[in-house]
Amino acid sequence: MPVWQAVLLLNLSLAVGLGFGYGVWGQRLAVLEGEFKTVQAQVERLERERQACADGARVGEQQWEGQGIVRAVYPRLMLITHEEIAGLLPARTTGFRLAASANHGEASVGKPVRFWLRGTGSSEIVLVKMEPW
Repeated sequence: MPVWQAVLLLNLSLAVGLGFGYGVWGQRLAVLEGEFKTVQAQVERLERERQACADGARVGEQQWEGQGIVRAVYPRLMLITHEEIAGLLPARTTGFRLAASANHGEASVGKPVRFWLRGTGSSEIVLVKMEPW
């Protein structure tokens, strides 16, 4: 076998080996990124549950914090146009039920507020606290 054929064969085998290794590594990296995002979401959920329990919530409830502008105030409901609430809602206008302890007397239409929500899921969320922002 001539030297040039041996060099060509060696270069091709190295290229195939590196390409295969890079492909396997890239696939493994994608799997690890997916696992990392899953674990990160679980940690965020547990942190919200810990904060809610520290504030006197029941087991399994989570607590979220948001900022927005009050659009309407009703006796048991408040409409707020808010920024994204991480782990709960995208940025939009949402009607939140008010807890009995929520201090909504200070809120008026058009005022920016910072608020805290508590609940177990997106359909069982209650606004528990708010303050001017």
